[in-house]
Amino acid sequence: MAELPGRAREAGVLRGMLAADGARCVVVTGEPGIGKSRLLAELTTLATGWMVRGARAAEFESHVPFGVFVTALDDLLEPAALAVLGPERLGLLATIFPAIPADGPTDLVDAERYRLHRAVRALLELLAEPSGLVLVLDDLHWADEGSVELLDFLLRHPPHGRVLLALASRPRQTSSRLWHALSRATADGVADLLELAPLNRADADLLLPVQLSRARREEIHLAGAGNPFYLEALVRADANGLPVAVHAVLAAELAALTPQEQLVAHAAAVVGDDFDADSLAEIAALAPESVLTALDRLAERDLVRLDASGRFRYRHPLVRSVAYQDAGPGWRLRAHARAAVALRRRGAPAAEFARHVERSAARGDLDAVAVLGEAAEATMHSTPATAAHFLRAAIRLLPDAESATPQRLLLLGRLAQALGATGDLRQASETMHEVLRLLPVELTAARAQTVRLCATVERLLGRYPEATAMLRTEWRRIADTDAHSAAVLQVALLAGRSVEREREPGREEVAEVIASAREVDDPTLLATALSVATLVDLRADRLDEAAALVDGLPDGDLVRDIDAVFWLGWAEASADRLTAAGRHVGRGLRLARMSGQTHAIAVLTAIRGMVHAYVGELAEAAACFEDGLESAELTGSDELRVMALTFGCWITALRGDPAEAVKLGERAVALDDHAVATNTWRSGQGEAMLANALLHSGDPHGCVDLLLATGGGPDLPAVDPLTRPLTYQLLAEAEVAIGRDATEWADRAENAAAPLDVPLRTAMAQLARAIATLPTDPAAAAPFAVAAADTFTRLGVAVEAGRAHLLAATAFGGSAEIEQARAHFVAARALFTRCDASLFLPQLAREERRMNARRPRRAETFRFDLTAREAEIAALVADGLTNRDIGLRLHLSPKTVEVHLGRIYAKAGVSGRAALAGVWASAQSPRSRT
Repeated sequence: MAELPGRAREAGVLRGMLAADGARCVVVTGEPGIGKSRLLAELTTLATGWMVRGARAAEFESHVPFGVFVTALDDLLEPAALAVLGPERLGLLATIFPAIPADGPTDLVDAERYRLHRAVRALLELLAEPSGLVLVLDDLHWADEGSVELLDFLLRHPPHGRVLLALASRPRQTSSRLWHALSRATADGVADLLELAPLNRADADLLLPVQLSRARREEIHLAGAGNPFYLEALVRADANGLPVAVHAVLAAELAALTPQEQLVAHAAAVVGDDFDADSLAEIAALAPESVLTALDRLAERDLVRLDASGRFRYRHPLVRSVAYQDAGPGWRLRAHARAAVALRRRGAPAAEFARHVERSAARGDLDAVAVLGEAAEATMHSTPATAAHFLRAAIRLLPDAESATPQRLLLLGRLAQALGATGDLRQASETMHEVLRLLPVELTAARAQTVRLCATVERLLGRYPEATAMLRTEWRRIADTDAHSAAVLQVALLAGRSVEREREPGREEVAEVIASAREVDDPTLLATALSVATLVDLRADRLDEAAALVDGLPDGDLVRDIDAVFWLGWAEASADRLTAAGRHVGRGLRLARMSGQTHAIAVLTAIRGMVHAYVGELAEAAACFEDGLESAELTGSDELRVMALTFGCWITALRGDPAEAVKLGERAVALDDHAVATNTWRSGQGEAMLANALLHSGDPHGCVDLLLATGGGPDLPAVDPLTRPLTYQLLAEAEVAIGRDATEWADRAENAAAPLDVPLRTAMAQLARAIATLPTDPAAAAPFAVAAADTFTRLGVAVEAGRAHLLAATAFGGSAEIEQARAHFVAARALFTRCDASLFLPQLAREERRMNARRPRRAETFRFDLTAREAEIAALVADGLTNRDIGLRLHLSPKTVEVHLGRIYAKAGVSGRAALAGVWASAQSPRSRT
């Protein structure tokens, strides 16, 4: 390829990608000027028949939200053609793309930015129909954080259909987040990496004019080092004096311009990556005709080029960078001020001209502070990293005067929220500590709420002791001066105890916290105290009062302390009140989104997912898992990641993919070991879910080893009490799968469940007993399985009810109670099918086949006109069982068995057990059935 010397292999890769089916990604990396943009331009030429859209990020616009995506796609978007995406997606897309009119505010909040990312993915899939879409994004080392997050999402969840992402970046300048995303995509096979190396001498020589002398050619090769852009820049240099650096070459190009042309070049560098004559006229303070004349001259010298949209841009970002630096710093300051005024006059949103404000405003300029604050609010939920940047700029501009403290506190609080949303929880914590330092000690209520939020962040970081110490210190300071604030902190301390299980609070301590909350006449605080107390000591009788308090509050009151809904929903779910939990969590999510209280959304989503899973709505539960994991990725909290991965391991296994569940569980356990070094509410949960996945993927030994090693031995001291019955149930199931006796684990399951007095845990223990008993005595196992099925059904725990029915069916089948077995098989199949619990359907089919293989053939059953029950008893007599054994197996009294035997003897024409056994054996012979 003559136009791309030395890039034949890379061009071949691009051709292969265009010929492939499905979504693909190519990542082009290399030093500045190495030819990344040229290779991407070649891709657009090769993509015949595809829709091709492209944009490049710009050095001085790195805080324009979703800049490259807006530039690439906005002028293509026709709202009427996008209607198929639906109003919710269109509303989300309107927060990014100016071409899509906003139909009122959206409920987007920063913790759910993945909803926005999913909407963009759906947009790309739509644009790719029917011809395919090539989206070329260049210079991503300068991309804004919103674009980086979106690319990260698209690489983890590629669009369906023919979508080719072509990305280019300088590795040394690329943000760590983007580089990590690109590296992961390359390692996972989602993307192909093209690392461009310098051209060799032969290929580089093709870029040089043929008329150059050998000496001049040698000088250029030595200075250019195989970099195409540098080689061409050096060719442009004056032949009488070779510059010592390429920067000097580019500066020399600008120096050759007239003063007015230089002024326009400087203004163009200030305006943005692309620009028009009108904008330049305002910033350069020149007449439009003069600007157009200067642009003609800049175009003649190939400093700027006119693109297809009718706007100008520099031929290369390096040229713009040199032009910007070439302008004097004082002139740049005034030019940015003129740009801000011009954009504001045109009605541009604050986020668009805030970059000019921050580069031109002086300290103490409160109008500039207001603009930057407005820009931060506009970008808070879609690109919180950009909001954090604007907030930092606003804080820097505040005067040192004490009168600015309230505004400083407000901006710091919003900065902490933005930092938390970006995943920089440590910086968020430091910012909140700065707020506490500035808050006067007499503002006890504000300090109490701030300390409570600080403690929440510390727990998300896994720093439980620090959170407790902070709450206790502030409580001691105000305990005797502000009863309400002291109660707030007391409840927060108890909440911490419900999460951190190092030392369980005593009954008197719990009662004291409830009493303090009751005395201050705050319904939301009292509801929180009652709910948290239930999580501590499992006394569910308090939840009626807590629910009544929450239900009696209007949204406007409840939204002020939405944590009350979270704690109530969690307590109700833990106490098996699933319907109530679902209702309260749904209300909490609605209020959290409406009010932008993003800290509550991830945990509320997790509780909603748990409720969906328990009641058998596994598809909805899986969606909550995906939402929770995306939210955890955005916030950067290992605590939330572990929660989401543990939950996902459980759901993925139930839906029939234990191998993938093992991967999720391994990630959860590894991350949990790294994140937390203390016992918490989730201690043992990740291990239990991973063990369950190992068991169902065919590794019962691994299941047992993991549970005992991480649980601290057979007593499971390292496992949360609520999780122990499930853990013992899994141990019983694994031991049976290995072929060993599981009675000890069933005993331990019952002992662990008894003090909890929680029906769901009691049913788990019953299931463990049925599992342990089934191999040796199916008839004895059946009542335990039936009791568990009844409890699970009463609670609405559908999948576990199906498992209990399956176990009961297996037990009844093994004890020849065929009709009862059949009824339980039907119930189990109906539940598994409705819930999409594919994991258990193969086992159900195997057990049915095994039961049918054990049943007497029809000819045997009715040879002597026996009923089904009589045939079962005859078969057991032939097997040598006594009347008492038969009664235990079939749940009949010995007297009833004796009555049945009398009828059997009469019909078979025999007088005793030995004769009946002989006749029965004869009836089973092949000849007797011919």
